Amino acid sequence: MKIAIVCESELLQKSLEIYLKEYLSSLSDCDFVISDYNASDLKPLCLVGNGQNAHIKKPFTQLSLLKDIYDFYETFFLTSDSKLQGLSKQDIFVYQQISALVECTFNEFNQKLYEILKLKNNIQNDA
Repeated sequence: MKIAIVCESELLQKSLEIYLKEYLSSLSDCDFVISDYNASDLKPLCLVGNGQNAHIKKPFTQLSLLKDIYDFYETFFLTSDSKLQGLSKQDIFVYQQISALVECTFNEFNQKLYEILKLKNNIQNDA
């Protein structure tokens, strides 16, 4: 799950960035955007606020934020995923947590591998 955060409120922006640091992505690479206003974009929009149309209600805790985001993600991306059909919301939540952890671990591995290869090439070039 890749998320871009675009908020008018700097405090809200920073809070979301801290809580969701593992999921942050650029606007062009994200799956959806979290915002406190109706940003006109081609990506699905997850609204934060107090209104009826808000997907994430303020105030929120990190746990309630993650639950609301997974509910939003499930609505837009997982309802058509046949392998998750028939699973309870709790099982889908666990699956999503594991998937996010695997993705994060894979990205860390790729970065470390890239650094090793870059270091190896630098050593060969110096010799």
